Amino acid sequence: MQRLWLKITGSYLILSIIFVFVLWFFISSIIQNTYKDMTEEHLIENAQLLTEVISLGGLDEDRELLNEWTSHFNEEITLRYTIIGKDGTVIADSESNIESMDNHIDRPEIDAVLVRNQDVGTSTRLSDTKDTSMMYVAIPVKADGEIIGAVRTSITTESIDNAISAIWTTLSAILFIILLVSVISAALLSYNITKPINRVINVTKRLQNKDYSARINADYSGEIGNLNTSVNALAASLQAHVNEIEESEKQLNSILSNLVSGVVLIDDKGFVDLTNHATERFLSKHTSKITGKEYSYVFGPLGIDHLIETVIEDNVKRHDEAHIYFPEERILDVHIAPYYSQGWQQRGAIIVLHDITAIRRLEKMRSEFVANVSHELKTPITSVKGFAETLLSGDVPDETTAKQFLQIIYDESERLNRLITDLLELSKIEKQAMPLKITEVNVNEIIHNSTQTISKFARDKNITLHMPDDSAGPVHVEADKDRLGQIVLNLVANAVNYTSDNGEIFINVEERTSKVVISVRDTGMGIPEESLDRLFERFYRVDKARSRHSGGTGLGLAIVKHLVESHDGKIFVKSVEGVGSTFTVELPKTQG
Repeated sequence: MQRLWLKITGSYLILSIIFVFVLWFFISSIIQNTYKDMTEEHLIENAQLLTEVISLGGLDEDRELLNEWTSHFNEEITLRYTIIGKDGTVIADSESNIESMDNHIDRPEIDAVLVRNQDVGTSTRLSDTKDTSMMYVAIPVKADGEIIGAVRTSITTESIDNAISAIWTTLSAILFIILLVSVISAALLSYNITKPINRVINVTKRLQNKDYSARINADYSGEIGNLNTSVNALAASLQAHVNEIEESEKQLNSILSNLVSGVVLIDDKGFVDLTNHATERFLSKHTSKITGKEYSYVFGPLGIDHLIETVIEDNVKRHDEAHIYFPEERILDVHIAPYYSQGWQQRGAIIVLHDITAIRRLEKMRSEFVANVSHELKTPITSVKGFAETLLSGDVPDETTAKQFLQIIYDESERLNRLITDLLELSKIEKQAMPLKITEVNVNEIIHNSTQTISKFARDKNITLHMPDDSAGPVHVEADKDRLGQIVLNLVANAVNYTSDNGEIFINVEERTSKVVISVRDTGMGIPEESLDRLFERFYRVDKARSRHSGGTGLGLAIVKHLVESHDGKIFVKSVEGVGSTFTVELPKTQG
């Protein structure tokens, strides 16, 4: 801004100097010419006056008297007077001795009036007598219409030059003052102009540095005021627009960050331009290793880089599934489509990744469930049908065999009933169609009551049940009394079923700060490590033959897991094959 102020002031100074010099030369030339013209007129007037005096006084006949009379002019005035005869002879002179003066017929001013008969003769030249530059004016002297001589007046040019110099000095002083005032005025004017412009520039710089609160607070009128108003309006509009962009960007980032699906934006050059947290989780890579990288580097391991290339080059949509095996196996549903800018100009491709691992697992579980249900139903139904057909055919040899067949039909029907009952109950629990009746219950009492129904089977196998120690007092928890009893009964029944004869089962209750821990440990056959993760799945059996022989439906642990989770609890299992298993249930003391 300082440079602009200097430019304006400097430009105005140069223009002022040029104008003053032009004006100075123009005025000085006019004054010089005017002064010379006035001096010449003055000389002519004096010459004419002398001519009249000569004519009226008859001095043209008495040359001696004329010379004497002319010599007195030098005492009163600065002009020089010379009277010259018709032949060029000097008759009289106010400053010089006429005896020493040459014939003046060849002088330019004399030649003009005596020889060429002009009314006025002028000349500026070096005087032969005084050896100085002088201005001469001559006019003819007439008598009876005839030229009888000439009168010449003259003045030194030095006096003219001195007068003009004095005028020039005064004029120069006046013009210098004008120049000085002009420069000061230009400086003030340029400062007043650049000051508001400087404020505008400062505001625009702050806007450039993303300070959108910058405003011009000065009050100006005219065009500067309009400029300030426009800049403030522009700043306000820009601030509002930036706020909208920032809000939209925050919304977009919030949406992308909270999406469970991965979103990836690839530009038209094949580099990843945008991604979200879900993509990081799927690919097990940080954003820094995804954003700015080529799509072949990022998605090459998934085997979908050729699909991305097809979308970018052919402007089509593609859909496929991709598998990831590290750090855990995932199945991703991949949708790839081109994305466009304004004017429908293609800018690259957008990739959406859906984790369908759970869906595929559920589909597999559903398929296995249908197969398991079919298998579980087929065996008893086949037995019932076969023995019923045998009885109906009359091929039973005796009543004892018939009763045996009927007992088998009854047992298989009971098994079918238990299976259907467990399926219906599990379905209700999963759908939360059986709301919990939460009350404060004594855990030790629930365990004692629940194990009474299973104690006979434990005695038949000579299995010792170690109950919780009641000496520490009752342990209370908020739970559904019947459901908690069902949890304990299922766990203890499983322990009895899978513990060999003469084994032991330990039931323990531990009260902690905010939860109660119930554990059931047996000395049975144990569970292989590879089966632990699937142990709570429906119809999953570690030993299918033994389980079926024990009369189990394969749904007990699945029911237990859902009942524990409905109480906001957790269930864990630890097992060593051939040593035994421990099932641990953690329940919060209070239900939220």
